[in-house]
Amino acid sequence: MEIMKNIYQISGGSYANIANIYVIKGTDSLIMVDTAETASDYQMLEDNLRYWGLDRFPVSCVLLSHKHLNHIGNAWRYRERGARIVAGDKDAEAIEKGITEQICDYDPFPKKEPYVPCKVDLRVRDGDEFEAAGLRFKVYEVPGHTMGSVFYELKMDGRIILFTGDVLNVKKDCSGAYLGWEGGIDFDRGAFFESIKKFSLLDCDVILPGHFQTCMQGGGRILRDAYKVALEEWRQPSVSIE
Repeated sequence: MEIMKNIYQISGGSYANIANIYVIKGTDSLIMVDTAETASDYQMLEDNLRYWGLDRFPVSCVLLSHKHLNHIGNAWRYRERGARIVAGDKDAEAIEKGITEQICDYDPFPKKEPYVPCKVDLRVRDGDEFEAAGLRFKVYEVPGHTMGSVFYELKMDGRIILFTGDVLNVKKDCSGAYLGWEGGIDFDRGAFFESIKKFSLLDCDVILPGHFQTCMQGGGRILRDAYKVALEEWRQPSVSIE
């Protein structure tokens, strides 16, 4: 479905799939954010690209938010077709080597089919900027959910858009923030809390997360609510975000 001009959601709850996958139409090609996991997921992505008339454009770049299976499983398929793969520096090794315990090959995300390791063409770190399909992205490292989780920021049509992966999800009716799953092998609550403090100082209009619903306006409020949620749920000492 088209959720903004030139931005489409091609997987997620509306498609009976756990992972939100997005495609951005650039000047002459597509940028995909995450890839879902299985061959059947891949077929769904391709079907939805065809439905929206996007199949005439190549996928030139895939932005991976983090290393968990339900986000990276089809990356190799797009790289074989010529896409450049981008991922956080600290998650890249697990993506390239298929390190089982790190890519979450156990309950609640059991491996559904063999994972095919995928080379990462661009390893990004905090503050990096890069261009893809004529669009410019900025990277924020937000470790905690995984140690290499990243946000990708895109400014388009006068709006600031954040692709937040699993670090930050949005509650029903955009009423607040959900924090990412804590069951990963390298989940680190201390690092996660520092990431939340950092991104609570940012602002954005749109939040496009890795799961659940999107936030299409007033995204800065969700960023700040994440800090409140962390203080309340994790019993952290109060820290000013002024």
